[in-house]
Formats: sequence, structure tokens, C-alpha cells
Amino acid sequence: MDEELSLFLEDATEQLQIMESALLDAKDGTDDLEKIGEIFRAMHTIKGTAGMFEFDSIVSFTHISENLLDDIRAGKINLDANLASLFMQVKDTTEEMIECSVKELEFSEALIETINELKDKLIIFVEEPEIEENDQSHIESEKEEDHNDDVWHVSLRFDKDFFTTGMDVISIFRFFNKLGDILLNIPVMSSIPKLENIDCLTTYIGFEIDFQSTCTKEEIAEIFEFVEDDVILSIFKHSDKKSLIDLINTKEDDLEELLIEHGAYSSEDFVEETKEVVEETKEIIDDQIITEKKLDNEKQNLSTDDTAPKKDTQKKEQKAQNNKKSSSLRVDSAKVDLLINKMGEMVMQNAKLAQYAEENNNDDLEEVSSGITVLLEEVREAVMNIRMVQVKDSFVKFKRIVNDTAKKLGKNIDFIIEGGETELDKSVVEKLSDPLVHMLRNSIDHGIEMPEIREGKNKNKKGTVYLRAYPDSGSIIIEIEDDGAGINKEIVLQKAIDNGIVSQSANLSDKEIYKLIFEAGLSTASEVSDISGRGVGMDVVRRNIEALRGIIDIDSTVNKGSKITIRLPLTLAIIDGFLVQAGQTKYIIPLDLISECIELKQDYNTIVKGSSTINIRGDILPLLDIIEFFDEEKIEGIRKNIVVVRYGNYKVGLLIDELYGEQQTVIKPLGDIFENVPGVSGGSILGTGEVALIFDISRLLEYKIKQGV
Repeated sequence: MDEELSLFLEDATEQLQIMESALLDAKDGTDDLEKIGEIFRAMHTIKGTAGMFEFDSIVSFTHISENLLDDIRAGKINLDANLASLFMQVKDTTEEMIECSVKELEFSEALIETINELKDKLIIFVEEPEIEENDQSHIESEKEEDHNDDVWHVSLRFDKDFFTTGMDVISIFRFFNKLGDILLNIPVMSSIPKLENIDCLTTYIGFEIDFQSTCTKEEIAEIFEFVEDDVILSIFKHSDKKSLIDLINTKEDDLEELLIEHGAYSSEDFVEETKEVVEETKEIIDDQIITEKKLDNEKQNLSTDDTAPKKDTQKKEQKAQNNKKSSSLRVDSAKVDLLINKMGEMVMQNAKLAQYAEENNNDDLEEVSSGITVLLEEVREAVMNIRMVQVKDSFVKFKRIVNDTAKKLGKNIDFIIEGGETELDKSVVEKLSDPLVHMLRNSIDHGIEMPEIREGKNKNKKGTVYLRAYPDSGSIIIEIEDDGAGINKEIVLQKAIDNGIVSQSANLSDKEIYKLIFEAGLSTASEVSDISGRGVGMDVVRRNIEALRGIIDIDSTVNKGSKITIRLPLTLAIIDGFLVQAGQTKYIIPLDLISECIELKQDYNTIVKGSSTINIRGDILPLLDIIEFFDEEKIEGIRKNIVVVRYGNYKVGLLIDELYGEQQTVIKPLGDIFENVPGVSGGSILGTGEVALIFDISRLLEYKIKQGV
């Protein structure tokens, strides 16, 4: 796919997503001008970009929608539930048309039929005003009078790097022809250098255009909305001589002669207007002289006030700051991934350099390595921030899923998104999409009751589903909460026993029973539907969350509702770690999960030996002996240190031998053979060439919780 088409597809997809989100907010009808404006701008933007690629079928289809939305914006038509539903069909059809056009595929007969049906439905709403016969002649005469006033003059110059934007001049003129007629197009070539000095990537040419159209100035300017920072544009009525003179004063010296030569204006147009401009200029100069005298007097009166110049300077600096334009750059995520991988390699190479300097007692080299470490940390944070995206862009996509699922089930759902500004690694967000879809559908299907049942329980007939995100203890929390029927633990447990997942004599806690819904083949649905009931989906959810080094937890109260909590790491690539050793193996603990390190003194030895807990400042702390957990060969003596780690509301003390300190850690997968090793999420190569295993703290805590400690 050409780069330009790829950008068009990406931008159109983004606009359609904005449109869908606004329509879902307006599904019951709305007079919210902001939402209506979002829908209108999405259609308008797609129409404009499609026109540049000569996708005329898309332009024609979206133009009808745009006209209707314009009437809605003007208050001529109300956006009710039926019309919102119609525009949702328009959105889906536009999406399909764009996909076919970009891939150069013919529209299917079914798609063409849908397009024509939607056009007919849209046109019904766009009513042309009836014109009485006795008013017809009056309107015709008005048109004649206005005919001479619908000619615009457009002065167009391009930034020297315009060609590098991916846009071309022909596309712009093509769009001109869709809005009206170009009466005269004068190329301005005074900036073209000699042949030997020409750079083929530099834009030298400009245009002076006489354009006849009934469009407004703003509508003509919208032709350039995608390249507004790369053009110098002046638009005014052809009869506006003052604007013409202003143009001449800011452009090339021979522009006046050029316009006269091509018949755009006559020499009299400039002479007559020049007199008026001179008089106006004289008045402005006189006013300026008076103003300057007043300022001089004020300066004399304020000469002892040192703060005045400072305030004036601050205002100027603030104004300059406000005038700065922000810009953004779209980059293929694969390029960022490559940069992060290379960054990881640099971290490992620097670790080797630091190790070499330490072994050889080379102070100069240690200083260099320390400086590189600081720089790598700063670069790493900057690179990782590129990958961090707000989750709201992913969350809003679920509105449609919730809406369609609820509609299919005959339920009324209020879907609320909270914490959309929370940032998460883009790769994590992408892998999180499918699990969230499964859980949202289950909340709607199994959690939220039918309206009549809710009414019988003195609940609001409309159920509520929350999807929220927030940071906590170096990780990100994703919650799905509903106010539905809750989970009946007796039914879940009995199903698990019937399916052979647990034994009849099993003594499980409430949380352990709730987690049984993530077992393959277990479903509490009374009947199978196309949404759920086959016992598949939630087991996939658990596997996907665990693959992201996350944990999933469930809380539920019968007739009150349920809450599913997912805890995820911020990133999957590079972390700040803390290097330790237990037995013959080195391990890395994520630094942001460590609460404290405790040295085991002699008086602790007797307490710790053979015990699974320790009293730390009055608090009972569960202990996990790493050597025993990984079944390593036991070493005589007691562990020397305890590293206290926290994950969510849980804390545990890890019994280890040696503490080495902080270390930047590049997370590397261990391969399929080791993917089921409990408590380990990956590995990292140290400066010595050794492999250190990275603790999966969530799994270690889960192990202690299952022990009932």
C-alpha cells in the first residue's frame, strides 16, 4: 500500500472511531452540539481526504450525510434515536467503502445495494424548501445580482518542503474543481532559480487563482486544512481591492504586473485603491505618533518602577510562548520496537563495560560507564514514553460492543469509562483488547439482569457497567464492574465439581471459587447462545493476562454486582531491577515492587528458621524461601536477607542470600520450554555474561495466598 493511502486509511479509521463514540453517546437522541459537531467533522474530514484520492463514490455518499448533519447542527432537524441508528449504519458502510477503495477492490452487490438504500433514507430528511411561483422571479433576479459577487481571489504559496509532506498540488486543484470553477490560474515562477541551482525536492512555484463558487471563505480554506502549516494562503472576494493591495505589499515585486498581464485585474484597480490605502495609512501613522507620545509620558512617570519592564517582558515572552505551534509525528510502531530492542542491547553492553571497569579497578572507565548509565536511563525513559498511549483510545472502541451486545440481549446498559487518560505500553494495550471484550460481554450477559427482573429487585431498569483504569504501586489496574446479579458461588462450585475440576471434598475460599470461572469448559449459563455459554473465552482471558505478566482477581456480592480486577506491568521491555542471589542463582526483582530490604541479624535466626512468617515492627509478614520454592540444593545456614515486596494489597518477604543493588534490566523471554515455570516472567543477561531470572512477583504472591498464609 502506498504511504499516502496508508495515512489516509489510518486517519479515516480514527475519524470513524470518533464518529462511532459520539453516536453511541447520542444513541437515545441528543441536542449536544459538541457531539453533533464531532460526527459532522468526522464525515467532513473523510469526504475531504477521499476527494484528494478521487474516491468519488465515498465523496458522494459522505456529502449527503454531511449536508444532513449540517442541518442538525443548525437546529433544523433533531438527532433522535432513529437518526442516530441510521448514522451508525452510515459509519459502518463508509468504513467498508474505504477498505475496498484503499485495497482497489470492486464494491460487492450487497454493498452497492446498502449504499443506495442509505442514500434514499438520508435524502428523505434533507427537505428542499418549497418556492412559490410569485417568488421565483425575485429569487432569479437575486441570483443574477449575486453572480458577480461569487468570484474569489486565492493567492497560494507553498513552503519549500511542501513536496516532502506526501501531498501534491494536483490533489488541491482537483478539490477546487469539486467546489466551483477555476476561471483563471496564474503560475508565479519568480522564485525559480537557475537550472544548476534547482533542488528537485524544493517547492518554488506559487499560484494566483480566480475562483467562482458559492462557498464561503471558510469552506474554501478547508481545502488546505491538511496542509495548513505548509502553505501561505490569502483568500478574498475578487472585488475587495483593499485586500488586493495588502496582498501586493506582502508578495513579490512583479505580482501587480503579473496580475494585470493575465487580465486578473486592470491597472485602474491598483491606482484607485492605492489612494485610499495612502489616506488610511496616513491616519494610522498619525494615530501611532499620538500613541507613542502618550507612551513616552507614561515611561517618564514610571521610570522609578523597575517592575514595569519586567512585566512587559514577561507578557511578551508569554505571548511568544502561546504562539508556538505544537506538532506531532506519526511513526510506525515497528520502528519504535526496533529502537527499544537496540536500547536494550546498549543497556547490556554498558553492563559489561561496568563489570570490566570494576574487575580491573579502572576509575576512569568506571566514571565513563556511570555517565553512560545516566544517559541511557534518560534515553530509555524518553523512548518508553513514545510507546506509552492513553487507554481511552482503546476503551472507546468497546462502546459499540457493549451497545450491540445489550441490544441483542434486550438489555439497557449504561457504559461508563473512567481513567481514560491513564497511560500504558502500546503493546500491552493491543494484547489487552480481546480479554476485555470477553469480560465485558460476560458482564452484560451473565451479570446484568433483564429490565423486568431488575425492577422486581428494586433496581434501576438500566444496568451499569464500569470500565476504569488507574495506576497503583508501579502497575496499572484495569477494572470491569457491574451492578448486576453477582456470582452465585454455590452454582460455580457445583459446576466445577460436576466437570471434575475440583473434588467434592475441596475446601475453597470465596476468591478461589470465583476464579473457577476461568477454568476451560466451565460455564454457568443455562443455555448456549452466540454470545456465551460454551465454557470458552474466560480461560483464554486468564492465559492472555498471565502472558502480559499480570494477575486477575474477582470480587462479587449476590444481587449487588461483580468486579474483575486486572493488574498489569507498565511495560514489557526494560525495567529498573534489583539484583539478588539465592543459592547458586541470581534473580532480578522489579525495583518499584520492593518496599524494603531487611538484614537478618542473629536474633532473627531462631525466629525465621522453619517458620513461614516473621514479626516486623508488630506486623506479621509471610515469608517465602526462594531456595525451597525453586527446589534448589539447600545450603547450610540461614538466609541472610529479606526483601519485602508488595503487589496490590499483598506483601511477602523473600528469603535470599545476597543483595547486589539496582540494575537496568532488559526483559528477554525464556522460550516455550520455561513458559510454565512458576514465579519467573523472563530472563536478563548480566554484564558478566550470566543469566539472571526475573521474578514474577504476582505469581509468587499468588502461591503464598493459596497456602492460606
